[in-house]
Amino acid sequence: MAETEILLRVRDYDLAATLDSGQAFRWRWIDGAWEGVVASRWVRLRQEQNRIRVETAAPMEDWNWLRHYLQMDVSIDKILETFPIDEPMQCSIRSCAGLRLLRQEPWECLASFICSSTKQIVQIQQIIALLCGRFGEPVTVPAGHESVHAFPDFRRLAEASESNLR
Repeated sequence: MAETEILLRVRDYDLAATLDSGQAFRWRWIDGAWEGVVASRWVRLRQEQNRIRVETAAPMEDWNWLRHYLQMDVSIDKILETFPIDEPMQCSIRSCAGLRLLRQEPWECLASFICSSTKQIVQIQQIIALLCGRFGEPVTVPAGHESVHAFPDFRRLAEASESNLR
């Protein structure tokens, strides 16, 4: 059955640390939840202890795309077992507890990295938002919500003039 809201169970997961870590630049903290676009889908996420409440604008039958993006099924314990057992690494593990790498769309990740050269996170977020707003396709959002756009296809950016990109 297609739904616009679901609760996903997580273990050792810190949603805020993951989305605000500087690896992705389209997540915004709005009214106690994270809003962003994943694979051309508007998503609102809120962590509730060992669960993440997910809202989408369009009904979904399959939520695997989001579980994959957030790496919810990855055993962090198995990964951490492979790390060196020295004090600097153990300190890093403690300070980054629950942080996951996002499985971003490769093109969006690469383009964001290119735009990030010598920029601070806030500037990168602004650049990416402008690129999406100017060149990305509109994404379905809940009624009354401000419009958002998908990350633009590389072909669309390649066709843009330098002055439009600036």
